Amino acid sequence: MKKYKNGAELFADARRSLLGNLSVAVWSFLLYTSITLLLNQIGSSFSFRSSALTLLTNLTAGLITSVFASMLGVGLSSVFLNLQYGQPASVRDLLLPFLENADRTVRIRFFVTTGEYVSLMPLQFLLYYISADEILKNIPLVLGMSLLCFIAFTYWVTTYAMVNYLLLDFPDRHPGMILAASRKMMKGNRMRFILLILRLIPLHLLGIFSLGLANIWIGCCQHACTAAFYKDLMTPRSKTAARQA
Repeated sequence: MKKYKNGAELFADARRSLLGNLSVAVWSFLLYTSITLLLNQIGSSFSFRSSALTLLTNLTAGLITSVFASMLGVGLSSVFLNLQYGQPASVRDLLLPFLENADRTVRIRFFVTTGEYVSLMPLQFLLYYISADEILKNIPLVLGMSLLCFIAFTYWVTTYAMVNYLLLDFPDRHPGMILAASRKMMKGNRMRFILLILRLIPLHLLGIFSLGLANIWIGCCQHACTAAFYKDLMTPRSKTAARQA
């Protein structure tokens, strides 16, 4: 049975991959974050006389823009995965999902993103039907629903956390096989992944004192940690040796 690396070792691998490559990582992260924020703003900017129509339109537009943003996320994963394996990377890699295997990428990211939306939808509808004046009266209900949605969202996100990297490593595989492989890889490893990400929370809090500038480096570290986590999961497999050759 393989002994996986602990969080400290993975964090060290992540930082090591950024040495000498910080400019590529930072610019890729900044461009991805800027475009994602812009798309999120567009996806939630619709307003109609009917509040129900506004909600449905924003949910639909938000889903579409989120899928597009998540495709950029595949490109960002490519940047940090290449850095993790010591291979050349550039900001142009963000466009890779739009240039290669775009159909598979859209299908996979639509499935994953839709699941994320569905897991949070009960809370969104609850807040829609409860007026601002009634929220304080229904705090137990709101908090309970928030907790349930958070658990469902976290489970879904961690289950399919490796799909971007699997898609990059195995571009010819059927989308269903990629999704199944991520589920299999994360079985028994969800808590390890969650604890790895939680290690970065204190750093994010310290980043407040730098007016958020340090959070750029921390964001790069988080993506580098995820790439290191994937590499660690794949270590027993021949694909790792092929990439390192």
